[in-house]
Amino acid sequence: MSTDVGADTIAPEEFVQPDCRLFIDTNVFMDTREGRAAGLKQLFEQCKDIAVRSGNGIVVPTKVVDELTKQSRLDTAEFTDERAAAVRRAGLWLPALESGASAGLIRKDLGDGSNPYADDLFVDLFTRFGGKYSMCLLTEDITLRLRIRLLAERTDRRLVAGTVSLDGRIEVESDQALYGRGVRKLARIRQRIDEGTGPSKDRKEVAILTPVLDDFQKTFGVEAVPPPPGNSHTPPVAHLADPAGQRTPAAFKSTTTLRSDDQLLGETDIPDEGAHVTAESLVGRRSLVLGELLGEGGEGRVFAVDGDEDLVVKIFDEEHRTGHRVEKVRLLMSHDLVSPGIAFPASVITNGDGEDVGYAMPRASGKVLQATIMRPARFKATYPNWTKADLVDVCISFLEKVEYLHSLNILVGDINPKNLLVTEGKEVWIIDADSWQFEGYPCPVGTPMFTAPTITGEYADALRTMEEELFAVATMLFMILITGAFPYARAGADTGDVAGLIKEGKFAFQFREHSDRDQPDGPWKFMWSHLPPQVKARFWNTFHRDGRRYNRRPTANEWLRAFREYQQFLSGPENFDDMSNDVFPTRYKAGTRDTPIYECATCHTSMVGMRKKGQREFSKPPLCRKCDTLDPSRLCGDCGQPFITFNHAHWHTSNGREIPTRHEWIKEQCPPKGSDTTRRPNPKDSGIQFSPGPTASKTPSPTAKPQRVAALGRSVWAKVVDWWK
Repeated sequence: MSTDVGADTIAPEEFVQPDCRLFIDTNVFMDTREGRAAGLKQLFEQCKDIAVRSGNGIVVPTKVVDELTKQSRLDTAEFTDERAAAVRRAGLWLPALESGASAGLIRKDLGDGSNPYADDLFVDLFTRFGGKYSMCLLTEDITLRLRIRLLAERTDRRLVAGTVSLDGRIEVESDQALYGRGVRKLARIRQRIDEGTGPSKDRKEVAILTPVLDDFQKTFGVEAVPPPPGNSHTPPVAHLADPAGQRTPAAFKSTTTLRSDDQLLGETDIPDEGAHVTAESLVGRRSLVLGELLGEGGEGRVFAVDGDEDLVVKIFDEEHRTGHRVEKVRLLMSHDLVSPGIAFPASVITNGDGEDVGYAMPRASGKVLQATIMRPARFKATYPNWTKADLVDVCISFLEKVEYLHSLNILVGDINPKNLLVTEGKEVWIIDADSWQFEGYPCPVGTPMFTAPTITGEYADALRTMEEELFAVATMLFMILITGAFPYARAGADTGDVAGLIKEGKFAFQFREHSDRDQPDGPWKFMWSHLPPQVKARFWNTFHRDGRRYNRRPTANEWLRAFREYQQFLSGPENFDDMSNDVFPTRYKAGTRDTPIYECATCHTSMVGMRKKGQREFSKPPLCRKCDTLDPSRLCGDCGQPFITFNHAHWHTSNGREIPTRHEWIKEQCPPKGSDTTRRPNPKDSGIQFSPGPTASKTPSPTAKPQRVAALGRSVWAKVVDWWK
C-alpha cells in the first residue's frame, strides 16, 4: 500500500518490530550530502533497543556489503571530489556494520550476490515476502522507489521505499513528487546518452524506467511533469482512457465551487404517453411521440419512443424540473458524448410550449441490478448458471464505465443498484445522467448505504469529493460480489441505522489477524472466505476504520487492476479450490493445497478438513453442521440420555483423547426427565474448547450461543433484504 503523504516521515522503529523488515541499500551509506551520515547514525540509535530485543536487526543484504567492500578498495586518484568522498564513506561504514552485526542491530546474512542487477534483488525480496511482513527499503534510487511504490499498490501491502531524513526518520515523498523526480531522472539519462557522456548502464536504466513511469502515471493519476529546460525529450504525459482505449481529455472543468442554489422552474405541460414532443440535438430538431411507460423513478418517468427502438425519453416530474437539471442536460448534450453502457443525453426534450421537460438517451438493455444480483433468491432464478467469474465480469464492466466518467471530471454521485442495469452478457449500463455531479452542479440525491461517512446534511448542499465517490464504488463492488451483503452488516447490529454503522467504520469480515466475533453468520462468511487475499485486503483496508485505505480509497483504475487479476486467478493454477468459482459457496475455502476436500457422510455436501493445532495433519469431521446430531448409541452415565454429537466424539478420538461418558465431562447439565434430547448443537460450534475430566469447571451451557448468533445472522439478512424491497 503506497503512502501518499507529501514528504511525510515515519519512525524507523516501526519496521524493526517482529512482523516487519527494514532494509538499507548501498547508496544510502555512500550519500555525501551534509547531515545524511548523522541522520543514519540516529536511525540506528533509535532502532537499537527494539531490534535487539525482538531479534529483528536492520537488514543490510550480502550484496550491499559486497558492493561497499568493492567500492572501498577503489583507487580514488582520478575521481572527482564528490565521487572520492562517496568511496571513503563506503570504507568508513564497513567496520560500523560489523560492530552492529555483533550487537544484533544489523543482519548481513540475507540475500546472496547472484542477481546481477541490484534493484531486482530488493524487488524480488519485497515480492516474495511482502505478504508476510511489513517492509521498508531505504534507498536513494528513484527507479527503485517507483517500482516498490507500484508493487505496494498492486498487492495492497505495506511496502515503503524512502530515504533517511536529517533527524533519523524515514522520509517518504508523495506520489506526485516521486513521479516528478523520476521524469527528471529519465530526462537526465537520455541527455547523457545523446551526448555520449554516460555509463554503459544508462540504456538499460532507460529501458526499465520508461515503462515504470508510464505505469506509475496510470496507476496514481499524477499530473504531467514538463521536461527540464534545455532537454528535448518529452516525458510521459498524463492521459485518461475511455473504455475503447482512446485517449480523451477531460470534457468538463474540475471545480470545488458549488453552483448557486437550484430552483424549481415554473408550471408547464408535462407530457405523458402518446404526447408529441420535440427533440433538440446538435444536428437539429425532430418530432417524437412518447410510447409506453417503461419505468418510474424518484425524479421522473421513462417512456419508449414510437418507431425508434434504440431511444428512450426521460420526462421530469414537475417537482423535479429544476434549473440545475435542465442546464446539466444541455451541457452534457453539447459535448456529444457517446460511450457503450453509459446513458449520455442525446437530445433535449421540449414540450409544445418549447420548455425543457426531459431528455432522450440510448435505450439501456438488461435488468436492474437491485432486482437481480442484490437479491440471492432472484439471482438464482435469473442467472442460474452464473459463476463467480461472471460477477467479476460485472464488476469490471461497472468499473470501466465509472473510470471513463471520472476521466471526464464527472462523478456519478448517486451510485446505487437502482441506477445500474446488467445484461445477460454481463455488460453494465449507468443511467440517470441528470443526477451526475460536474462543473459545480451537485448530485442532489443519494442512497444511505452508499453514502460516505463524511457526507452530512442534504446532498444538494455540497459537492461530493472523489474520496466520497470512491466509497460508493467500493460498496457497490462488495455488494455485487457478496450478492447484496452490506459491508457494515454484523451479527447483533441494527441495519436500520445505516449511517451510524458506516460512521463507526467497523468492518466485521475477518481478514488475517483481524478476527471480529461479530462477523455476519450465514452464507456471507463463506463468500468472503473464497475471495482472493488481495481483494480481501483491499476491501478491509477500505472499509475498516483502521485500514490503510480508509481515508484514501482505491480509485476505479486500481480496482480495475485488482478485478482483472481476480479474473485471471479464477481460471489459473493459484485457484486450488473449485468452490471459489461458486457464487454461493456452502463452506469455507480450503486453506492450502493439501487441505482435504470431502463430502458429508449423510447429505454429501462439500466439506474441508481442519488442521489440528500445532500439527500438519487434518481432522475430517464426518458430518456437516446441519447433519451433526446426537449419537443415540452413546448415553450419559448419569441420566441415560444421548449427550454427545458424532462430530464431537470424532474430535476427541482424532486428537487422541478418550470420548466423554457423561454430560458433566462436556460441561453440560443432564436434561430433565422427559425433555427432548434428539438434537443438540455441537458444543464445538460455540467456539469453546472442551476437555474430558470430572474436575472440569462448570460453564454456561454452550447451546444458547449458537442459536442466538444464528438468529441474529438471519435477522441481519432479513433486514438488508427488506431494505432493498
